[in-house]
Amino acid sequence: MTHRRTLRGGPPGTGGYRQLVDGPAEPHIHRTDLAPPPDRPGEPLLTIAHLSDLHVCDTQSPARVEFLDRWADPDSPILDVIDEVGTYRAQELLTAQVVDAMTQAVNSLEGGPVGGAPVDVAVVTGDNTDNAQTNELDWYVTLLDGGRVCADSGDLSRYEGVADDLLPDERFWHPHASHPDLPRLRFGFPAVPGLLDAIRAPFRAAGLHAPWLAVHGNHDRLLQGTVPGTGALAAAAVGANKAINLPAHWPTDAIAELLNGLASCDPVAIEALGAAGFRTVTADAARRITTRAEFVAAHFGPAARPPGHGFGPDGRPYYRHDRGRITLLVLDTVDEHGGWQGSLDRDQFDWLESELSSADAERRYVILASHHPLATLVNDIRPVGAPGRVLSTELAANLATHPSVVLWLNGHTHRTTVTSHGAWWEVTAPSLIDWPQQGRIVEVLRSPGTLTIAATMLDHVGTAPWNGSIDTTSALAGLARELAANDWQGRDCALDRHPRSGRPTDRNVLLHLADPWV
Repeated sequence: MTHRRTLRGGPPGTGGYRQLVDGPAEPHIHRTDLAPPPDRPGEPLLTIAHLSDLHVCDTQSPARVEFLDRWADPDSPILDVIDEVGTYRAQELLTAQVVDAMTQAVNSLEGGPVGGAPVDVAVVTGDNTDNAQTNELDWYVTLLDGGRVCADSGDLSRYEGVADDLLPDERFWHPHASHPDLPRLRFGFPAVPGLLDAIRAPFRAAGLHAPWLAVHGNHDRLLQGTVPGTGALAAAAVGANKAINLPAHWPTDAIAELLNGLASCDPVAIEALGAAGFRTVTADAARRITTRAEFVAAHFGPAARPPGHGFGPDGRPYYRHDRGRITLLVLDTVDEHGGWQGSLDRDQFDWLESELSSADAERRYVILASHHPLATLVNDIRPVGAPGRVLSTELAANLATHPSVVLWLNGHTHRTTVTSHGAWWEVTAPSLIDWPQQGRIVEVLRSPGTLTIAATMLDHVGTAPWNGSIDTTSALAGLARELAANDWQGRDCALDRHPRSGRPTDRNVLLHLADPWV
């Protein structure tokens, strides 16, 4: 864990590419925004492994639009008028191996680094899949439950995606190095012969030893986390035509309009994607886009601990889970009508109010868990005439009336952050697809008059520095983390100051607050 060892970028090589090397330990920092530190260490009430944004990815899917991501490259002429695109990363080839390496890291822990108690439960706060596909859903559940995983689709005898050499595009990393590409020539990315076969090889996932709770994220419901996968888009997912480029005659302002329209789920922009050029790939019915009900149902396998991984037999994507004096209230912040930001529907808001009132009366401690952080609950996309959705301002005002709330765990932003909210703390985890590919161990400790939330960053067991091997899960995960560290869209700062890493006061921290029930 990072209170003992961190990873840093080594000396830059060709194109500025850096391998990862050991860095100094990061001690825990007291955050006294809400209360001073207690006089003595607290009694552990609950120890949580918090993982988020796994993005288990079928990189061969025809329903992905990787070619749009180039407009966020450093040389993009429209970089100043678009948001982050996020439809392509070199390391997305290796998401299954990264998740397995993280489960091994959690399993190896003897106890929390502050309270010493073993991990009671893992909470996986959404975007567990990348593109809301049935096969991705099966892979993610198997990776966390344990069992045989084969993260392959389409033609099982060969790789068919943007990393292959069939239609070489210089903007994508081609690890077999048959054709020149900008990641290798300009940014120093390695050639890795055999990688496209190694990533598709079956392996036995360790699975989490601790019980784990699931959370629904926008990438678990919407294509590329933004657009409902219905109609022609649903057909494209299981079809044989993969979009690979935009028409050459399109001006840059039209491309910017398309990207911003897709981010807001504009039907005109979605329809405009039909003008893209295509290549033929092998169709696969296993890429079918899932419904919300199917996402919930997939968690009721025979290996599930607890049953349904928290979801109940009523099929609702939100639920209550009790652990001793602590109640976890898991929310579904996905707007199924579209958009990558979050919100709540009215029925769920009413349920939450009822549960919080009960927790107040029972003098319980409440931990909320969702995919979206509070500040990103700004999405009011809905059918004409439908009631307005519950957004951040209304929800924050409601939470302020409930003393039982002490902590909110979430993800979505792919950034490591900690925020105080008057009487409770919000802890946002980074992703397992982008740098720093970390989870957190979150311990709830009680001292006389004070609660302390101890949050500690956890690296997965991937090899660091990557040694060139592609024969094991840990080696492949180590390569994935090194590629993430060298992403050419985020190279303008040291890794320990990277926006996704957060500040030291967002990483290994002791978050104090007044015990509401003294």
